[in-house]
Amino acid sequence: MVEDLLTQPILVVAGSEAGSLWMSTELHGRARSPKQLQIVEGGTHMDFYDVPKYVDQAIAAATPFFRENLTGESADKD
Repeated sequence: MVEDLLTQPILVVAGSEAGSLWMSTELHGRARSPKQLQIVEGGTHMDFYDVPKYVDQAIAAATPFFRENLTGESADKD
């Protein structure tokens, strides 16, 4: 039902070593709305809770995505 019900922009962040990576890539592939898939090399699902090396990369992807999709501003604009 993703194809029909998910209409808002979506950012999918997943670690390359996450057991759930396949779910993230499937969701990204099925979504028709504006979307971005950010794979963080070496990360597992749990690493995004409290490992700065991986959390920082997720935030680095999220900040411009949200800026553009929530405010309409270009990611290049500060």
